[in-house]
Amino acid sequence: MKATTKAKKVVKKTAKAAKKAAKQVTRKASGLARKADQIKKKVQKLETKKDAMIQKLKEELAEKEGRIRKSAATLKEAIDQAGKEISEFKERTSQSLLALKEKAEVEAKKLREEMEAKSQALRKKITELEEYKKAAEGRISELQAKAKEFVGKALPTEKERTGLVTFKGNPLTLLGQEVKVGDRASNFQVVDKAMQRVTLESFKGKVKIITAVPSLDTPVCDTETHRFNEEAGKLPEKAVVLTISMDLPFAQARWCAAAGVDKVQTFSDYRDRSFGLAYGVLIKELKLLARSVFIVDEQDFIRYVELVPEVTQQPDYDRVMNAARALL
Repeated sequence: MKATTKAKKVVKKTAKAAKKAAKQVTRKASGLARKADQIKKKVQKLETKKDAMIQKLKEELAEKEGRIRKSAATLKEAIDQAGKEISEFKERTSQSLLALKEKAEVEAKKLREEMEAKSQALRKKITELEEYKKAAEGRISELQAKAKEFVGKALPTEKERTGLVTFKGNPLTLLGQEVKVGDRASNFQVVDKAMQRVTLESFKGKVKIITAVPSLDTPVCDTETHRFNEEAGKLPEKAVVLTISMDLPFAQARWCAAAGVDKVQTFSDYRDRSFGLAYGVLIKELKLLARSVFIVDEQDFIRYVELVPEVTQQPDYDRVMNAARALL
């Protein structure tokens, strides 16, 4: 009896425990179901979000692909256009360069022909000049020989005067007649810087200060001519200053240009020695003119004569200018 009761109690207790366990299992199952449902909802939500993101990415990708295709097409079009323009430019450039080359070749040929023609003409001219030079030199030699012959014959007949002038202390001989104050001035022929003949009559009606010097290229003659050039600038138009030497006209022109002498008129007596013999100042030993000054008035009479005793000395400028001013 007691065993049965005990067994019942055990069964009852076991049933109660089983019921309690079943309730616990049910609660846990219900909790797990809720959690599973929450998880499912979260999964669904994530999947929806994922699908939306994927769709968005697909759309963006499609848009970018479209832009890339469009850019590629534009780029290809630009490259094609650039290639076309480059080809056209190359063609134009090639044509221009070809035209320029052809033109340059034509011009070069023309220049070569012109240069050749000019060279031939120049060679011909040089040949002609050389022939002319030889002929001129021959003619000059002939004239020089004749001049020497003439001088050799003429000079000995001229009157010789000694004891009047010296050169560095050495006595010299003058050829020609002595000129004195009051004499009528003898005419003469000299050559100007343009190789034209000039005579005393070329200055008719003028008061003429005539200075004779050995050579303009010497220091004393240089100083004298500069001084008379200054004085000439102070004289009225009716007075002229003439300087005569044996220098060639070319040398006189060069000296005047270099020295700035433009008031004094220079003349050469190299050709005929006309002045030197007519006024008695041709030096026999040197074939130069003695340093001297003559003043000829408007009627061509000698009014002043100064023969400088030493060739290397200068004339008395004050006496010369005072005598000239007295006639103006």
